[in-house]
Amino acid sequence: MKIFKNANLTDQITVLDLGIVKAGDSKQFVFYILNNSNASLKDLIFVVEHSEVNVIEAPKELLPNENNKLIIEWNPSITLKEGLKTKLKITGNELWE
Repeated sequence: MKIFKNANLTDQITVLDLGIVKAGDSKQFVFYILNNSNASLKDLIFVVEHSEVNVIEAPKELLPNENNKLIIEWNPSITLKEGLKTKLKITGNELWE
């Protein structure tokens, strides 16, 4: 599975770079998830490895070579000078046909 910053799937990323958001504000970010395998992915669960970042919308399944939108929201309690970079954990089941 691959993560992209854009809907054209040309800007692949490995870390979610959320930049700087002022404390007390919230901001939503859109990423695109691509199932680059030949398996169907089911029961997908997306978890951002930061307590102030929540998954708003995520696919529950992806067919082979299918992509879909992932929307997350960051509600920082403090303003970071260098911005937030965090990882995304994805779990689920692969079904091979």
